[in-house]
Amino acid sequence: MKKYPILFLILLLCASIGHAQYIKLGLNLTRGQTYYLISTTNAAVTQTYQGQPHTTNSIINSRIAFKVIGIRDTLYDMEVKYENLSLKMKFPGGDMTYSSDRADPTDPSSSILFSFKNKPLAAVITKSGNLVSITGISQIFENIINRFPGLDANQKAQIRTMMNQSFGEQAFRSSFDMAVAIFPAVPVRKGAYWTSDTQLITAGQTNVHSIYQLSDITDTFYQIHVSSTITYADKDKFIETNGMPVRNNLNGGMLADLVIDKTTGWVKQSSITQSITGTTEVKDNPKMPGGSVMPVNMKNEIVVTDVH
Repeated sequence: MKKYPILFLILLLCASIGHAQYIKLGLNLTRGQTYYLISTTNAAVTQTYQGQPHTTNSIINSRIAFKVIGIRDTLYDMEVKYENLSLKMKFPGGDMTYSSDRADPTDPSSSILFSFKNKPLAAVITKSGNLVSITGISQIFENIINRFPGLDANQKAQIRTMMNQSFGEQAFRSSFDMAVAIFPAVPVRKGAYWTSDTQLITAGQTNVHSIYQLSDITDTFYQIHVSSTITYADKDKFIETNGMPVRNNLNGGMLADLVIDKTTGWVKQSSITQSITGTTEVKDNPKMPGGSVMPVNMKNEIVVTDVH
């Protein structure tokens, strides 16, 4: 009979150890501290038109600083600044490079990036890593673009579209969600899975279903593996793009491995690969009589670190 209390203690100890393996993942940031996301995106888009493939390659670099200026229960108020950003595009007919490192009156796009650099933006982020709001990007771009009186309406529209697609609020949200909005709602332990459903802006609005796994735990970091499916919303709907009615019948996937700081919950490193294929259909219109259906292949490789 005396063995039962010992057996009970052993079972209680095992239960305690098993319970201790569960971890509540999330952000644990400090007021006044600045955290960084430094990213490089290599993107290749191949469209086949009249039997000939046409590939556009682009490289987007950015360094974004997030300073915690306030903490409200489960929310962080942040001052966000783009400290550096650049865009290089390689077309079949030549290259174009835009950078925030220089202000060139003959290069409005680079001058706009130069003027945008270090402009403070306001963001609210939850402790679970969700971006509640980011405000100010579009208005800053608009104010800067209007400083160039030599640009006509079409040139302004082209620059506005390019800047918003590469560095605008939707692009910011998409990049942030991939890197930071990754935490489960409940405690998990090594090997556990959880899911999320988000939206991503690429060549249109997409729905992303992601499966996460806490693949490793060390003394200093957590490692998380992500596998996602990407489906385009409104596949049957033509949307006005560059003055033409266009619809995208595209699907794809995404794989990612993330290293998360064990103390702060901030991403230390992530490697992301996206692959999207399908067709883009242009409806009959004055710019393209008869319309066209073009096979499309998109591949993005993204690397994010906090090294600055």
